[in-house]
Amino acid sequence: MTGWVPALNVLVAVLSDSSYAIIVGALLASWWLSRIAAEPGLDGINISGLELRRVALLFLVVLIACHLVRPWFVASSMSGSTRFREALALVPTILTSTRQAGLWYANSLALAVMLGARLFGRGRAPNAVRWIEVLGLCVLAATKAASSHASEEGDFTLAEISQMLHILATSVWAGAIVVSGLLIVPRMAASGRIPELWSYGSQLSKTVTWVLCVLVLSGLITSWNDMHGAITTLWTSVWGKILLTKLVFVAIALLLGISTRFRCLGRPATSDRGTLMIKLLRSEAGVMAAILCISALLANTNPGT
Repeated sequence: MTGWVPALNVLVAVLSDSSYAIIVGALLASWWLSRIAAEPGLDGINISGLELRRVALLFLVVLIACHLVRPWFVASSMSGSTRFREALALVPTILTSTRQAGLWYANSLALAVMLGARLFGRGRAPNAVRWIEVLGLCVLAATKAASSHASEEGDFTLAEISQMLHILATSVWAGAIVVSGLLIVPRMAASGRIPELWSYGSQLSKTVTWVLCVLVLSGLITSWNDMHGAITTLWTSVWGKILLTKLVFVAIALLLGISTRFRCLGRPATSDRGTLMIKLLRSEAGVMAAILCISALLANTNPGT
């Protein structure tokens, strides 16, 4: 299908993937800040003042909105129609008699539980709510993997599990960098909390390092499965060229992350290095935003086309 529907579908995917990553990043940032507050000799930082809860809630609402319109795009794709009413008329059939229906309802349940936990449970049992959100995010990643190219060989295969891990790893990396680079680190530096900034940056760096190992391994398995072993797909198809473009941005993000690790965190904490860290993380956050956009386009492009 050509026209405005595929483009709008990719835009919804970008919003959905970005919202998911920011929710993951906000959850990680909240956890790291709570650990800093418990460290002896560090004052910590007012987590509520950073508006992490409101940020996560806002993007959870965006994620729910993207989820609610998804069946229309599935109906449009299956019918080949770009007319709103014609595709809308097929939505009940999509939600009752297709494989996508079960995945959509599982997503709906996970999102509803996450929204309820964030609205009503945060002040009562914060640790329980945090684990509920983690479980919900894992369910969303699993259902997304089950509706991707990786599910062609069946459920619970190596390809599908690798895709799920790839989704989680990408979201942890992108979300942590975007939330930290645009919200946490600048406020820490502006308030003169340099020791706390270095402690936070160290936790961020360690997490991203481990996540990158998962990301590279799962990415190799996922890409090889999508290419069906034909490496020439990389330069003979639109899908392959999009993947190569993504890899270029990933390399840039890695270089920025390495610079942050060795030019800032690997040296004594100073205000000048704190300023440099802000610039590097903001640049990396911009690159991660581009990676999320390219990933959404890649996921909505058939391998080999």
